[in-house]
Amino acid sequence: MISGRCLQICFTVWAGWRILIVVFFLLVATNLLFAAEESQSAGQPAPTEMVEQSTAQSSQASLDEAINLARQKITADPSSVQEQVSLGFLLLKKGALAEAQKVFDDALALNNSYHDALTGKGIVLERMGKDKEAEELLQKALVLNPNPVRTHYELGFLYEKRGDYTSAVAEYKKGIEKYQQGRK
Repeated sequence: MISGRCLQICFTVWAGWRILIVVFFLLVATNLLFAAEESQSAGQPAPTEMVEQSTAQSSQASLDEAINLARQKITADPSSVQEQVSLGFLLLKKGALAEAQKVFDDALALNNSYHDALTGKGIVLERMGKDKEAEELLQKALVLNPNPVRTHYELGFLYEKRGDYTSAVAEYKKGIEKYQQGRK
């Protein structure tokens, strides 16, 4: 059986270690803050900012490479609706809305009922503030799409932006239900 004195010693040692651990973390945190302030006062970005900038630059370069590759594929096969749609979504991700809209229009000229092109153009129109047109396209895409999870999400987002939370939640729920069924 452990005596009271033994328990008291164990507790004291444990409390001492906890204090040392806390002090250690405070010293490390203070040192990191000091280093960040020092680098900012020297006109350099903080280390976390440098990582974020580097990651963003790398992502942007990769996105630009993907866009160039998609353009090459379209040049090789201008009748490929899927390649047009892929390029449209890459441009959408880059934020080039007008260019993305043109590419989605080109895809729809090849196949006016291609659900991914309708969804993409609907997203572009929503981001351009043309909510009514966007809703019409997304509703049309929803009917044609065998894997409508993204379209349900985009409609939910559109309704949420309008303040129609009941419809937004309903669309989000439908999207989740479809996703749980293994649809995309």
